[in-house]
Amino acid sequence: MDKNVKDQNMTEIIATESHMKDLKYQYLIERSAAFLVIATFLLVLLASPTGIALSSDSATNQALNSQLHKFAGHGLIVIAVLQVITLFLGRKFHIAKQPA
Repeated sequence: MDKNVKDQNMTEIIATESHMKDLKYQYLIERSAAFLVIATFLLVLLASPTGIALSSDSATNQALNSQLHKFAGHGLIVIAVLQVITLFLGRKFHIAKQPA
């Protein structure tokens, strides 16, 4: 009987360690998602004025605006891919809240 209790306790310890590891991954993924949202917002703030400046007829700093606009556009694509990856990892490590 003691062997069964010992095995059950060991199983509970392993399950608890696994749960704690999942909590760490979930925390990391949540922070990564927040960082990606902020980066997306900043790139949109960069792309908007440079796009407006490119649409105007003035030739002042058009090369710089073009490069900044391309940088923001490519950055948004990369961040969108990272957000999709974060979404799937977040689903994998999602821990359901226990009802109170």
